[in-house]
Formats: sequence, structure tokens, C-alpha cells
Amino acid sequence: MVRKESVAHITRQTAEQGLARLMMRLPATRGTIRVAAASQPHFYELCGAYGEACSVLDRMRRDRSADPAIITEYEIICAEIEADVIRILLGDQ
Repeated sequence: MVRKESVAHITRQTAEQGLARLMMRLPATRGTIRVAAASQPHFYELCGAYGEACSVLDRMRRDRSADPAIITEYEIICAEIEADVIRILLGDQ
């Protein structure tokens, strides 16, 4: 039981980090992002995916032995999630 609670906490923490990163990356939509994350569970999960992808990207950028192709792939993943967020906020789901 403790393990499940720990995993849930990590997921929540990652989602909150992703939410914060999205609000910094898309400042004109900060308020809308916050409302969407609070009211739409799938949007909050998307924030978690963004947080995880950004964390991996940050680690890889610091690692001088990281494969540049994989770094590019994670940059694309982050950009695609940002585009998904904008589509959701515009109602073009």
C-alpha cells in the first residue's frame, strides 16, 4: 500500500511540475491552463506527461554522452504536447 501512495505522489508531483512548465512556456494562457488542469483529469494527465518529458530532456541535455537524435526526439515530444495543450484550450480536441 505504501508503494502505491508513493507512486501516486510522484505522478502528482510530475503533473504539477509539468503544469508549472506549461504555464511558463505559454504565459498568455496561464489562467486557462490552470482552470483546465483543475477541471479536466485528462488535461492534468497531459501535464504529467509534459513534466516527465521535460525532466528527461533536461537530464539528457546535461549528459554529454547523450545521443543528439534522442534529445531531438524529446524536444519534438515536448513541442507536440505544447501543441496538444493549445488545441485543447482552443476547443479543437
